[in-house]
Amino acid sequence: MRRAKSCHWFMMMTAAVFLVTVFFNAGAWAQIRRISIGTADTGGVYYIYGGAIAKVVSANIPNTQATAEVTPGAVDNVKMLQNNSIDFAFTKSDVASEAIKGVGPFSGTGKVQVRAIAVLYPDIAHVVVTPGINKLEDMKGKRVSTSAPGSGHEMVALKLLEAAGVNPLKDFKRERISLSESANAYKDRKIDGFFFATGLPAASMLDLGATPGLTYKIMDVQSYLPAIIKKHGNIYYETVIPKGTYKNLEADVKTIAVPVVFVTTDTMDEKLVYAITKTLFEKKADLVAVHKEANKLTLKSATALPEVPFHPGAIKYYKEQGVLK
Repeated sequence: MRRAKSCHWFMMMTAAVFLVTVFFNAGAWAQIRRISIGTADTGGVYYIYGGAIAKVVSANIPNTQATAEVTPGAVDNVKMLQNNSIDFAFTKSDVASEAIKGVGPFSGTGKVQVRAIAVLYPDIAHVVVTPGINKLEDMKGKRVSTSAPGSGHEMVALKLLEAAGVNPLKDFKRERISLSESANAYKDRKIDGFFFATGLPAASMLDLGATPGLTYKIMDVQSYLPAIIKKHGNIYYETVIPKGTYKNLEADVKTIAVPVVFVTTDTMDEKLVYAITKTLFEKKADLVAVHKEANKLTLKSATALPEVPFHPGAIKYYKEQGVLK
């Protein structure tokens, strides 16, 4: 009888330990915060850089699991923030500015309370064309991709074409396909040119350079900048794609750039944003190991964004570092 009671007691204790373990693990699982980062397609820098951020966030912020999501790009990323489809996003400063005002692509969806975490690096405009097309006006009658709807690439393309007096609805055969699809279409000789804006080097351009027998040129477009500034303000600035960035690029390309911003909304948890901001800088070497554009992340450059307000969590970190008052 005593042995039966001992066995019964042992079984009860074992069951109790099992239940405590189950409930403890369930509680720990419930505490894991899953966050998504909107990037773009896989042909540019956003997706690679976003994956690096997701990795360092997951590895260094307790109970947080971040994932980089493939998206149409900068414009749709902000709209996805607005409808809570994602938590954080890559976008361009001009997109964020128009979202806050509820104008341009956001005139139908309304204002979005975008909040900046950090300026990451510049997106540099690439206008890739077949030899013989020397200015945007020469695109008339050609087949050209302005990139995917909802992308920041398309926003840059439309502003450049507007400055040149070229109407993409009337003046050429327009394709609206992603960066990766545009590069593939160009390789297959299905289009005569395409627009995009990303960090250097762009994976799609490296792919073009590795394609035997394929010729292309990257057009100088700085001459269109004054017209853009006159209508839209100082949203872009002059820059160059240095010679040697891509195969057979034997001279600097004079082009324009726009800051890339890592953003969220005003409702995002302040402690989480603070932790993410801190992690970006403390684990910068890990980001650089994935993509060299992360080298451009500095405390000074990260806060150089007057037209978009910063999130309080980011502000707290930058004040601690002495770069914001």
